[in-house]
Amino acid sequence: MRLKSLAILSASALALVTAPAANAATFVFDFSVNSSITSGPFGNARTFSATTAGKTINVRATAWSAQNSIVRSSYLGAYSNGLGVTNRGEGSGGNNSHTVDNEGRTDFILFQFDKPVEFLSGRFTAYKLCNTCTADTDASIDYGTTATAWNAGLSLDNTNISAVNGILNGAGYEALGGSTSGIRDLQPGAAGQKVGNIWMVASSFINQDGKKDSFKFDDLAVSYIDPLPEPGSWALMLGGFGMVGFALRRRRTLATA
Repeated sequence: MRLKSLAILSASALALVTAPAANAATFVFDFSVNSSITSGPFGNARTFSATTAGKTINVRATAWSAQNSIVRSSYLGAYSNGLGVTNRGEGSGGNNSHTVDNEGRTDFILFQFDKPVEFLSGRFTAYKLCNTCTADTDASIDYGTTATAWNAGLSLDNTNISAVNGILNGAGYEALGGSTSGIRDLQPGAAGQKVGNIWMVASSFINQDGKKDSFKFDDLAVSYIDPLPEPGSWALMLGGFGMVGFALRRRRTLATA
């Protein structure tokens, strides 16, 4: 009888493990704003939202730059081709310097989400930093998990880059591009392996090809999996618990007979 009870328990556990997971939903953020303002207050933030099937994800975006391992807040601009950065060394942000670039300082944008997500794709629009320069859009992508609220400020201004690395505790990667503008895949490897509630999009920190990277970023698509079980999963779980209860009750009855 003990073996039979154990078999029932095993079957119930298997039902819980094999219960169908909630389907991943895709959310697309439109960062485009028809603006010509290329400079403004350093440390400003912009918030966006995306809705799919009645569910909404919110994100707070801020701009930063790094030079000699020191991070400084920057101005985050929003334009018809997406988000750009004007750092403290770029004055009014003219001559395409209001882009996410690595000329002098390495610009990056931090995205704080109200739910853990995985990047799927994004649009990179390439810009030349000078008439004789080659447009390039290599990007460094990183992610992590933080307890800081999605709509709260990040205390990173005038800190060492190690403070950023401490937040971005995922496995960062390079999203290599070129002079061609368009949507690029941002999900290397198997789906579901790179998930976090804070993400970074930077002009390449590595810059392997030696070309200065400069782009605006838009049309970010992310994937989110609802952690709550679907109705079918609940049914399997309740059925499994019922089988466990029945097995234990029957075992006690036989033991006292």
